[in-house]
Amino acid sequence: MVDEPFHLGPEELDLWLDGRLPASRTSHLETCEQCRTAAEETREIVEQLSRLPKASPSHSFADRVMARVNPGPAAIHLSGEDLDAWVTGSLPAPREAHLRGCAECQLLADQERVLVMRLEALPLFDPRPGFADRVMYRVDVPVTSIADAWRLWQRRVFANPIGVGIAAGVAVLLGGSVAASAAWAAGNQDMITGVGTWFMSHGQQWFWQGVGMGTALLDQQSWYPSVRAALTPGRIAALGATSAGLYAAGLIALRRLLSLPRTQVARALQ
Repeated sequence: MVDEPFHLGPEELDLWLDGRLPASRTSHLETCEQCRTAAEETREIVEQLSRLPKASPSHSFADRVMARVNPGPAAIHLSGEDLDAWVTGSLPAPREAHLRGCAECQLLADQERVLVMRLEALPLFDPRPGFADRVMYRVDVPVTSIADAWRLWQRRVFANPIGVGIAAGVAVLLGGSVAASAAWAAGNQDMITGVGTWFMSHGQQWFWQGVGMGTALLDQQSWYPSVRAALTPGRIAALGATSAGLYAAGLIALRRLLSLPRTQVARALQ
């Protein structure tokens, strides 16, 4: 005995309407009177539904529907926000009525009121002077600029008495050394002038000797005459202009690359 093939289900009828029904099931549809009738009825229903006018509910439609919904007992108990509003005297009237008739919510409200009263009875905390500096000393603040580094250094140094002493000692040593140097220079002007003159004269002599030696070494190189002949004034000017153009293009490209992430971050934050 051959089993009767399964008729088309609602999902297969939807596939048939979309033209995506497999060939094996399409052949069954063509030979089964019951499935053809169901397919035609489904297509007629879809066509009628497509001709219906589109409904456009008002803005308060959802509120009117939710107003007719009867929530369960557990869903209408006061929440934490409702208890805070009750403590401050701003709980809405419907929720106030629920509070008066619900023993569970009354217990929570009494506990909330006792907690608030105990918190208000606590003494105010009065930190000692320098408390903020000591807290900020333990905070790892990211340094992104010279001003941030200076403020961080000030907090780290002046928040610690040992650091203050070290900074004062360094300042005294630097100030004393500067003052001693100035006093010595004021009393030995002739020596300083002589040493400066000697260094200037010998420095110029050493500089020009180095230039001469470098020129002599270049002249001895086999490739130097060809390079010297190739570097005409016009080519040097063209090379300089090209280098300046490439440098300007590089600066513009770098500026655009640096500005792109800021724009993306700003859009992401919006």
